[in-house]
Amino acid sequence: AEARGTGAVEEPAPGPPAEAPPPATVDPVAATWARLRAFAPDPRLLDRHLVVTAGRQDPAHAAFDVLRTKTVEALATRGWRRVGVTSPTKGCGKSFAALNLAVTLSRYDDRRTLLLDLDLRMPSLARMLGVAEPGAIGDLLRGLVPPEAHLLRIGPNPMRIGPRLALGLNGLREAFAAELFHQTRTAEAFARIDAALAPDVVLVDLPPALAQDDVIALKPLLDCVLMVAAGGQTTPRQLREAVRRLGEDLPVLGVVLNKAEGEGVDEY
Repeated sequence: AEARGTGAVEEPAPGPPAEAPPPATVDPVAATWARLRAFAPDPRLLDRHLVVTAGRQDPAHAAFDVLRTKTVEALATRGWRRVGVTSPTKGCGKSFAALNLAVTLSRYDDRRTLLLDLDLRMPSLARMLGVAEPGAIGDLLRGLVPPEAHLLRIGPNPMRIGPRLALGLNGLREAFAAELFHQTRTAEAFARIDAALAPDVVLVDLPPALAQDDVIALKPLLDCVLMVAAGGQTTPRQLREAVRRLGEDLPVLGVVLNKAEGEGVDEY
């Protein structure tokens, strides 16, 4: 006998399983920056330490904006990234210049800036920024800690200091800084920092060029230097000797005149 239908609808044969959407790509550099410990600097402390590019109330901040533009243009033209900041002797304001330049560079949204305190005998940037326990940057250079465990980044703040500024601060003096700079481990640490953070500009606060041989020891890891001279203090002889000591294989990007009076900085 002919079988009669029951009214059931035949289900279509299942097709191949749908492909899962591709996983979202993660930028490893952005992820590393996000893992850096953030801190918000105190505006009053920065003002007390003459970080004029933070609050931008002192008309001298405009000079650092000009220095920023000239530095970025010069580095881009030559394909350089690592800039040592030094002076012939102490008291010229090299750390002041390095920190102010770093802050104004942070306001470039398309550039990542790294500031390292490698004046290991007399570190000062942590004090200027109000970071109580910055750790020992020597441990970073020796490969004892990874970059993301030591470096800091600027968090949200009322001064609009950009988040693309990372800081390698130091709280422990090193009596044998030049010997550490000569070691292969220091070059490897710089390479790890480059791979992890991909900074566009690296500012390195260095000791005075005529004080020790630290700057000479770090020369192979730098592209150029900014020389900071103090008005009424630095002599032409000191400046010439500092440039001579660095040698022709480390170009001087420029000379910054600090403590200059009567230069019309209060004018528009």
